[in-house]
Amino acid sequence: MKKIPEIRYSWTRIYSLLRMDPAGDVLVTAVKQKIFDHLKKPVPADHIARLLKSHPGNTRVFLNALAGVGVIFKKKALFFNTPESDAFLVSTSPTYLGPFFCRVRYFLTRCRSPEHVESLLMTGPANNIATRDDSEWVSYTRQASAHQFCGPAQRMAEFLASLPEFPGMKKMLDLGGGAGFYAMLTVSAHKTMTGVVFDLPPIVAVAREFIREYGFSDRVSTMGGDYTKDPLGDFYDLVYAGGTLNFAKAHIDTVFQKIYAALNPGGVFISQHGSVSKDRNEPGGQTLDFLFDELNGMDIIFPKGMIAKSMVRAGFKSVTSKVQKNEFGGSEIDIARK
Repeated sequence: MKKIPEIRYSWTRIYSLLRMDPAGDVLVTAVKQKIFDHLKKPVPADHIARLLKSHPGNTRVFLNALAGVGVIFKKKALFFNTPESDAFLVSTSPTYLGPFFCRVRYFLTRCRSPEHVESLLMTGPANNIATRDDSEWVSYTRQASAHQFCGPAQRMAEFLASLPEFPGMKKMLDLGGGAGFYAMLTVSAHKTMTGVVFDLPPIVAVAREFIREYGFSDRVSTMGGDYTKDPLGDFYDLVYAGGTLNFAKAHIDTVFQKIYAALNPGGVFISQHGSVSKDRNEPGGQTLDFLFDELNGMDIIFPKGMIAKSMVRAGFKSVTSKVQKNEFGGSEIDIARK
């Protein structure tokens, strides 16, 4: 049985490089060549060139670039990893995020090339009806699973455990929970709570693998379906939805009514999500993150306050909001109490 590793460092800086040219390409190339695996101790550039069978001069130039963007150190012509790179970029590390970073960069370069953006600007979306490729989501769930337990899930579990209602809670729902680590970390912070991960059937099949692998089968179960259409279960004391409601924006009032009905009296619903200003232009990072989806005809941006207002319409007696910093920059958390 695997143990969820302790996280000592942040991958915020590494992630930020993926949005930059050419830094993102340099980083992904280094990951694919497993260069960080060879920099756990200080070594000269010629040593790396011999291991990779790469061009010696260009290897030195390449390592200088990695040092320049801050993912490795250089001292007296020797190169070695930063603590963050040891943690997240060495392929044998339990917190290795290389596949996740490569996938993010691939999406940015494939979908957001200047030619593609210009085409969407001039001709509009190719199809006004957004389609969802379940196989793509399954692939993403597998490749990106580690990023959940490399800080975000621990941070959210700590936040949820700080709720005054938390000690008395018995059952939680992780709505659109993906790999399931938010549920696993949350129930592990409680003596007796059980959890349910709800997602598309092919995705919860992946979640079940991780739940077994990390020894949570006795406390975390799964439910497959489309939460905009299917029953969610009932008798929950806590419902958590992290970064998933954007895809249900057109059905948000209906979904929130279902969540309200699924909660016990006094239950708590937490939504963690990105949001933009009411005129949809700030913060700039969020508008750029959603740019490709919006240009493709997908209305998935939440203007600030929209989710809180929908919670009130669903019948929740109180709603409070806060902002939480994270590796992606930051997110808004709305807390609704029944």
